[in-house]
Amino acid sequence: MTIIKYIILSVVILAMLLFFFITSKREKNLTQRGEDIVEKIELFRKENHRLPKDLNEIGILEEENSNALYYDIRNDTSYTVSFMMSIDYNRTYYSDTKQWEDGYREIK
Repeated sequence: MTIIKYIILSVVILAMLLFFFITSKREKNLTQRGEDIVEKIELFRKENHRLPKDLNEIGILEEENSNALYYDIRNDTSYTVSFMMSIDYNRTYYSDTKQWEDGYREIK
């Protein structure tokens, strides 16, 4: 009976490790895609002296799925790019600090 307990425990531990690996890889990929979008937004701003109205204006099709990236204009000079990792956890790039942060906050 103890062998079965060890097998079950091993399977649970492996499943948890796999979950964290997949989650970490997904977050890294979405952050990289977000960085690419930020570069395109900044290039657009430099060339047009304004922020793009939406992602379509910089040649990116907006998605509505679990890997969607969201672009929000906060004011004339500030914006955010964000993605959801889970229902209660998201990563957001803030143009005022030029950094990725957990969650939402007001623009400084």
